[in-house]
Amino acid sequence: MLIKSNNLKIYQKGLYFLPLGGIGEIGANCYLYCCDSKWIMIDLGLSFADEQFPGVDLLVPKIDFMEEIKDSLEAIIISHGHEDHAGAVAYLSDMIECPVYASSFPKLLIENRLKEFGKLNSVNLLELDPTKNLQLENFSLKFIDTTHSIPQTQAIVIETKYGNLLHTADWKIDNQPTLGKGFNKKSFIELGNDGVLALIGDSTNADVPGFSSSEEDVKDELKQVFSRYINRIVVTCFSSNIARIINIVEAAKKNHRKIALIGRSMKKNIEAAVKSNLITDSDIFISEEEAGLIPKENLVIICTGSQGEKRSALYRIAYNSHRNIHLEKDDVVIFSSRDIPGNEKSINALKNLLIRQKVEIITADDDLVHVSGHGYAEEIKQMYNWTKPLISIPVHGEPMHLDSHKKISEASQVPITKILQNGKCLKLAPGDCSIVDNIDTGKLIVEGKYLYDSESNFIKDRRKYSYEGIAMVSIAINDDLTIDKNIQLSLIGLPYSELDLVKDDFKNEFIENYLKLNQEQKSSDQNVIDLIQKNLKFVVKNILQKKPEIKIHLIRK
Repeated sequence: MLIKSNNLKIYQKGLYFLPLGGIGEIGANCYLYCCDSKWIMIDLGLSFADEQFPGVDLLVPKIDFMEEIKDSLEAIIISHGHEDHAGAVAYLSDMIECPVYASSFPKLLIENRLKEFGKLNSVNLLELDPTKNLQLENFSLKFIDTTHSIPQTQAIVIETKYGNLLHTADWKIDNQPTLGKGFNKKSFIELGNDGVLALIGDSTNADVPGFSSSEEDVKDELKQVFSRYINRIVVTCFSSNIARIINIVEAAKKNHRKIALIGRSMKKNIEAAVKSNLITDSDIFISEEEAGLIPKENLVIICTGSQGEKRSALYRIAYNSHRNIHLEKDDVVIFSSRDIPGNEKSINALKNLLIRQKVEIITADDDLVHVSGHGYAEEIKQMYNWTKPLISIPVHGEPMHLDSHKKISEASQVPITKILQNGKCLKLAPGDCSIVDNIDTGKLIVEGKYLYDSESNFIKDRRKYSYEGIAMVSIAINDDLTIDKNIQLSLIGLPYSELDLVKDDFKNEFIENYLKLNQEQKSSDQNVIDLIQKNLKFVVKNILQKKPEIKIHLIRK
């Protein structure tokens, strides 16, 4: 069990790395660095919830440790605007007392989310100029532009008196990106020549051999795919994948189609991209209402829902519950994204629903409609050859990705590779590279705009209800301590066909045992409740082989 640090003295001298999220998982990236008692945080992101959190879509990292170091935390630096790196800022804004730095586009995305929460003025959000160093008390930060699936993504060089650290964030080698300049290896080679103490690196595609494809290839492919169809085309992708959306715009223009944006986050991010002049063809966009009026051969719909989220636009469209958009036979839905691990079941369920409606499905297995924004194994190997770090720390990945990353670093002759867990603090220098502290961390669940601990009782209840169901019983005891004959019993999440049998057996069992109680025992609510629970558990287990949660309403007349 993780414990809360009560010994901040160990951080007074030395260089430390402490992940609070992002290791052993995809998403919730949150990394702390400490140099001689001063701290910085890189990224504060969210992640998708899986089936162990019923009814929950999003999780954010638990950052209670920030309260302990709030007087020494100099800054939060956002590497880029993806939600898994920046999406938790608004949810955790009440805990943030230091400045938050982000370059212009991610800053605009964060501002939009803060406005939704009414928190815009509660965070000191500052625009970062990546062409200049950010000088803090014990850190000097330099920024290297990289290629990814969103504009203004930077690797961060952390210069300290103990040596240089390279926090790669998300990256790939793309010499023909849709946005920005091609990947420039020169800065990484120069950094390697200066010396790198540790590389803290993206592991997402470490288990994929070879090199990733270019976003330019997707643009050409989408134009070809669009030309094959005369019906509606729906493209679902991440709303923050601005490069992909620009390529969809190009394909739509080439094929004389207008674009309707569906989904709140999709509209917000496109507004930000237009405002930042990243998208200049804003005339191509039409409203949801207009989308229902133009010929289907002239329409492309871009929407959220590529991960099968039940509150997403595509989910509502697939279930024919969207107010303005309805699909018909032979329409086409293109999944222009990767499946995030853990979401496969919900994604496949959504695809199956569309297929049953005779809607054609296209994925990256059929055509090149998606390329990853993360480098493959050979690209990671090149990064190590350029930078030559002493220490490798794989982050941003599940255990299998971290292990693949470790094999690459070891094959690249990196002397030390450390696979950590969230909450484990690694001392980098001086002296031996070793774990020195164990910090309480974990996840908070997002319910609306509120946060609750992922171990909250109501989540445990939901989990249990989803597996075992609920049995609810109401029993009234008369003044003379006899049992009212009108016993009410309900089964939720259990077979209704057996309700009468359960009810009859329970009545017989309970009444027989109740009559054995003396007057004092019958007068005690707790004694009677305990008896009801014991008897109902026995009956349900005997008939249904289940152990449901039992809710009892005892009424005394």
